[in-house]
Amino acid sequence: MSVHVNNLLLSDRVLLLQGPMGGFFSNFANWLKSNGVQCFKVNFNGGDQFDARHFEYSFDYTGTYADFAQWIEHLILTHEIDAVVCFGDCRKYHQTAKKIAAKNKVKFFAFEEGYIRPNYITFEQDGVNFFSNFLTHLKSKKKPKIKLKQKVIADVQSNYKLMVWSAVLYYFFMTIYAYKYKYYTHHRQMSVWQEIFYWILSGLRSIKNKYTEVKSFESFIEVHKKEYFVFALQVHNDFQIRTHSQLKCMKKYIQVVIEDFAKHSDTKHHLVLKHHPMDRGYRNYASLIRKFSKQYGVEGRVHYFCDIHLPTLLKHSLGFVAVNSTTGIQALYHHIPVKVLGSAIYNLPKLTNQRPLCKFWKNPGKVDQVYFNSIREKLIDYSQLNGSFYGLSPWMNEYEIPSGVNTEMADEQVRV
Repeated sequence: MSVHVNNLLLSDRVLLLQGPMGGFFSNFANWLKSNGVQCFKVNFNGGDQFDARHFEYSFDYTGTYADFAQWIEHLILTHEIDAVVCFGDCRKYHQTAKKIAAKNKVKFFAFEEGYIRPNYITFEQDGVNFFSNFLTHLKSKKKPKIKLKQKVIADVQSNYKLMVWSAVLYYFFMTIYAYKYKYYTHHRQMSVWQEIFYWILSGLRSIKNKYTEVKSFESFIEVHKKEYFVFALQVHNDFQIRTHSQLKCMKKYIQVVIEDFAKHSDTKHHLVLKHHPMDRGYRNYASLIRKFSKQYGVEGRVHYFCDIHLPTLLKHSLGFVAVNSTTGIQALYHHIPVKVLGSAIYNLPKLTNQRPLCKFWKNPGKVDQVYFNSIREKLIDYSQLNGSFYGLSPWMNEYEIPSGVNTEMADEQVRV
């Protein structure tokens, strides 16, 4: 899994930027240290500082964003850094660090949520999502060079409560040390108090949905099995929407999809808009969906759910529409045709529907399962790690670099 880890392990000194909230980067640094790699950490706010409390070498950046490029370049050169690692390559500080790394011929790696879920996280060199080199990799004819001890994919036991607790601590210490990092601006574009409010609201809505959505969803499936399409809503301020899409706004996509569905779908078919659970506290589109459903004459044919069983929703649908959600890969796994509206790593000819959305409603096509299985396997080998940011990391015990093998330019791996 993920050929890029072997390349990272060739480094002597690694600089970690922002990671997932919580202890993942500390565990990751310990693993690198056990493999002979020296680790350094940059903190941008009090939450980062708290999470990095066990690092031997950490640096607090308290300056302005305008001065960051010069500061990070000085740090990289002074400490002879030969690799930079972050979580979320679209954050502005990380984008700047990426440019500085490229300028100084320093390798740049990024973690992200797994393309394949559950039980995977993403790790790639140069960038993730639509910045990934995966499509170039698919065209490569190079032979396998790296051997990997392969274990059965483990259940990583991702812990939602740990994620929530990690976020609570992170934002608490961000608030406590706000005076120290007074120039810092968070990538989510919200204040700490707003984040706390929305997390509490998310918990309350989750409890409510457990009592209100289950029976409604079961009844819907019973009546409309194989009579509906799914449109996956994404986190409103996620970089997948802000950076890797054309409209840059989830509300605009909701309008576009409902309008197109109203004009071009069969009148006996329905549309389900599936809310993203991580956006539960931040947005509720119920009134907006009712507005557009009425405006375009499809009242009673458009439905809105959040906390429902996704595989069940997918398996009984006619097709799946997404801006660029990795849920599209799950849909393909369940043999459901997929239409991508934005820029997605898996939006490939033969894999997803390449016709306009207006044609998709009446002719979604079929999934070439053999081709999908091949692409999925290659994607796992190229970029996925069996692990969780809030659970176990079995992948840390799976890598070994064969002696005498130059893995720096490796593009593939062989399972043994």
